[in-house]
Formats: sequence, structure tokens, C-alpha cells
Amino acid sequence: MTDAAHGLPRFTGAVLAGGRSRRFATDKCLHVYRGSTLLEHALGTLREADETLIIGRPRGETTDARWIPDVHPGHGATSGLHAALASARYDWVAIIGCDMPFLPPTIWSLLFRHTNDARIVVPESADGLEPLAALYHRDVLPVVEQRLQAGGSPIRWLLKDLPSHVVPWRDLQPHLPPDAFLNANRPEDLP
Repeated sequence: MTDAAHGLPRFTGAVLAGGRSRRFATDKCLHVYRGSTLLEHALGTLREADETLIIGRPRGETTDARWIPDVHPGHGATSGLHAALASARYDWVAIIGCDMPFLPPTIWSLLFRHTNDARIVVPESADGLEPLAALYHRDVLPVVEQRLQAGGSPIRWLLKDLPSHVVPWRDLQPHLPPDAFLNANRPEDLP
């Protein structure tokens, strides 16, 4: 089903916001950068989503997004992905970490071009794969659950077991700013 408003399939957007921010020294989602919190920047990237979720943090900030607890704490991004897939109303879920303030909303239309037979569509940056700025189909939920029950594993491992498509950086580069995939682990990472 396509949403006529933006020409994309209807999709859920989910901000993974449950990290401990150890290297950031404060709650990175609430860090104000260029007038908005990093969480607000991430939510802006998902503005074309038909539903928006914030995964893994206590309710607190004012937003229209639904707040979803992390039901498998301690398993990192894989746990956040699980919560997003289990809570999504739509088949496709766009995942973004709360620490990627430069990822533009156009990333989703670029990735949706490659969903044909894939169940995961992951962009590649100049630095490698970007599984925290990717599309995941709800069909992958049982595999994610199995991984968590077995003790967890990095999201990247899902790419080996499930129909996936990697969109090369050379195809994305003309459409994205050079720092689109900047991941701010520390305040000094932000220009």
C-alpha cells in the first residue's frame, strides 16, 4: 500500500533511543545541537513516516511519537529493533539511531527503491554498512526474537541470514550530504 501524500509505501519510523550514552557523558538524545535535541533531529528525518516510535527510553519529551519500552534491555540495537518491529503498524520499519542528526528524510525514498525481494535494505556509507539507518520488514521479527533468546547478536548478523540488499555509497553519494551518516558518540563528534 502506497501513501499518496509522499509516494512511498506506508511505513513506521522508529528512533532507537535506549543507549546508555557512556561516551557522550550525558543523555545524548537530549543534547541540544543547532537549536534542537538529537532526538528531534532524528524525528525530523522520519517526518514522512505514517507512524513514529521512540524505542527504549522513558517517556518524557513532548512529541506525537508513540513511546515503546525496550523489552530486552542489555542487548543493544538488536533489542531496539525487536521492539520497533513488534510494535509497528506497517510492514516496513525505518530505523534510525538518535545520534544521526544529518541524515536527511530523502534517505527513505532512496532505500525504498530496493525493497523488491529484500527484507532488509541497508545503506552503505564511505565508512561501511549503516544498519541503524535502514529499512526492516516486519517479517524478520521471528529471526530477531530467536537471536535475542539465544543471547543476542549484532544487527549486522541479520544481513547474513535474511534476504538483504545493500545500497552502495556510490549510488547514494550524489543524493546525500557527505556527513549524512555521521554518528555522534561524543559531543566533539558534532561539527
